[in-house]
Amino acid sequence: VHSLFEDPYFGRLIQGISAACNTSGTSLSLFLFQTPAEEEALYPRVTNAGFFDGLILTATRMRDPLLSRLVHGDLPVVVVGRPDLDGVRYVDVDNRGGAFAMAVHLSDCGHSRVALIGAPTDTTAGSDRLEGFVEGLASRGLSLDPALRIDGDFSESSGYAAMERLLPHRPSAVFAASDTMAIGALRCLQDNGVRVPDDIALAGFDGSPLAQHSSPQLTTVYQDVVGTGSRAVEILDRLIDPSTAGEQSTEVMPVELIARASTCPELPKSAAHGEAG
Repeated sequence: VHSLFEDPYFGRLIQGISAACNTSGTSLSLFLFQTPAEEEALYPRVTNAGFFDGLILTATRMRDPLLSRLVHGDLPVVVVGRPDLDGVRYVDVDNRGGAFAMAVHLSDCGHSRVALIGAPTDTTAGSDRLEGFVEGLASRGLSLDPALRIDGDFSESSGYAAMERLLPHRPSAVFAASDTMAIGALRCLQDNGVRVPDDIALAGFDGSPLAQHSSPQLTTVYQDVVGTGSRAVEILDRLIDPSTAGEQSTEVMPVELIARASTCPELPKSAAHGEAG
């Protein structure tokens, strides 16, 4: 629940889901879990009461027992984010490709000592962003020093704490695997008198309004979160409809690297991406 109110990602995702539900004439019910015990207690009410035609599940962890139970049940399920379970319908974004592009961007800006504030690796998004970033560095002949990797939990406070731990290792650039963590890292750098990007370049992932309104503006990988929510509803509607239930219903949406002043202020205009919608 705390992530829902702290991270702009979830508000934008719900916005897209709600708008698509309104368009399709369906009603949206929102279930939030504070603890695994609450999740376990609510599961029978969601699946057995017969009140729902289908479910959209998000913020799942790898090996989530709830997902496994839902997939083997009778209720149509769509997951936002790539699940670690075969046979699950889902909509995701190109996390690996976006992180790969960011590693290449930071390298092309002249950085060879690059740090990572990673997302939790018990999520597929965190795992994919880590793997994509490492692959992108390798494509430029670089590697990720284990001392320069600190994982957070998508929160601003975890980004701040990770940056505090990274500062003694003197990276020249830092990629935070979410904009919210990047904003925490930026606050830490400013509190310690470190100039961005003059002393340390900084980038995030998500393309949230936080990145556009920070000072300096944050380089980020933009993902269409509202569109992802809308697409999840469209896929679920097709699963519920018997005439389309067997159709292909997995999609990976593209992302876009948006270069701003926090990484490469002298980047030629032809190499920088414009604002995403």
